[in-house]
Amino acid sequence: MSAVFHYSFSTVMPIILLILVGVLARHRGYLDVSAFRELNRFNFRYALFARVFVSIYQIESIHDMPVELAVFAVVSLFVLLLFGIVFSKAATKERFRRGVLIQSAFRSNYAVIGMPVAEALVGTPGMQLAAFLQLPVITFFNLVSVIVLSIFSDPEAQQRFYPEDALTEEKSPAGTNRGGAGKMLKGIAANPLIQGVLLGFVALIIRQLLPCRADGEILFSLRRDLSWLYSAILSLSRTATPMALIILGGQLELKEIEDYRRELISGVLVRLAAGPLIGFAMLFLAVRLGLLVITPVETAVFVALFASPQAVSSTVMSTEMGGDGHLAGQIVVWSSILGMFSLFVIVFLLRMRGLL
Repeated sequence: MSAVFHYSFSTVMPIILLILVGVLARHRGYLDVSAFRELNRFNFRYALFARVFVSIYQIESIHDMPVELAVFAVVSLFVLLLFGIVFSKAATKERFRRGVLIQSAFRSNYAVIGMPVAEALVGTPGMQLAAFLQLPVITFFNLVSVIVLSIFSDPEAQQRFYPEDALTEEKSPAGTNRGGAGKMLKGIAANPLIQGVLLGFVALIIRQLLPCRADGEILFSLRRDLSWLYSAILSLSRTATPMALIILGGQLELKEIEDYRRELISGVLVRLAAGPLIGFAMLFLAVRLGLLVITPVETAVFVALFASPQAVSSTVMSTEMGGDGHLAGQIVVWSSILGMFSLFVIVFLLRMRGLL
């Protein structure tokens, strides 16, 4: 029992400490809100891009990629989406809050919190598998979130509750969605995480197709023949996780929640309890039916996918598309704070069952 507790504590505590560094830096005035905002842009565009690229490129062979896991991940997220649609109708009467609550059912902070958790649990194999799943997962998150928020947009309610956030006619979902699927797909393609995955796959495929020399080594390797470039990318990629967690801590803000206390509690419970419960129930059912075979590596990645807090980007997207960005922001804050404890419990239970 003590060994299981130590394993769970050692996995989650470094993440908590790095988040607290960000909280302290903000509280002491070393970095202000605008500085954290700019750091977040840099980290998202460059460091996380490099981390995803390196994780894909370090995979030995393209044949090692389990496509069935990607299919299961998308199917399970779709089931969580359906659950979110039903749950949101019972949780709130305000239409512009339904899209936010639906997101809480399926949209985890997979890139910022989830991938570090997978790496902390099982090391490099966990990071590589988590990076492989980035393409279908992040695409699903972005595509479905845009659709859901468009359907449940209510600029009139947004104007009534938060006049400062109200959408102008030019900025309304009807206006932003003119161009439809093409504009939506363009936005997804511009995501640095998607770009990092795609570039990593391209580099990996090229490496697989190159002929080998007489000694069995491939003709060209980025790691061997352009070691100076690979080393720089690798160094940048190693800053992504600690920087992301520190930034998350610096951006946490507690606000008045009287207007949406019920929705906030519901959203946090769904993200940290119902989501993981449904997700792992589907995973274990798939294993029981012989559809999947899992090891601790796969289990760790699905901990990252199902049990991570709410994605930070859901706040801005909700505000910009006529949803309740304030509710979304507080779900991010409270799921991030309480998520460290729920992650500990989930890791502890899975370790007790020998699944990690």
